[in-house]
Amino acid sequence: MKLLITDYPSLGTVNHYRIDSEKRRWVEEYQGKVGLMDLKTMIAAMASDPCWSANLHGLIDFSDVELDLSANDILRLALVLKHEGHRTKGWLAYVTNNSTNFGIVRMLSYWSRNSERLRIFNTREEAEIWLDRNIDHTPPNFCEVETTETATVFRNVV
Repeated sequence: MKLLITDYPSLGTVNHYRIDSEKRRWVEEYQGKVGLMDLKTMIAAMASDPCWSANLHGLIDFSDVELDLSANDILRLALVLKHEGHRTKGWLAYVTNNSTNFGIVRMLSYWSRNSERLRIFNTREEAEIWLDRNIDHTPPNFCEVETTETATVFRNVV
């Protein structure tokens, strides 16, 4: 298991993540008022971590957070999450305990095209149970195709 705690320049914000290879998941935890730059910095830090893998499942804990995001910020964050280097193939469990954050996460899941493999929970315990139950199941739309099969298909089309 890898643990990294990083301080961010935003006032009143505490953010950190850890990668747990035994449970095949990463956990992001936020506290305080969180904006777009806080989230983008965390995503970039994890993607550059040598322990990061797109096959990990994610638990993002917003239970102790006031998300400070406009609709434009949510769209920008969704574009970052869709980028190949940051895209995960695993399940995503978000924890939030208020309706504003719930709505923000729903918009983010829609715009980042993660709706089918994302769930939102009221408690961290519920999210962890769901991830443990689904650890060996592949999320929809992420069946890997052999590159040789893909090349054959393209050759047959031409």
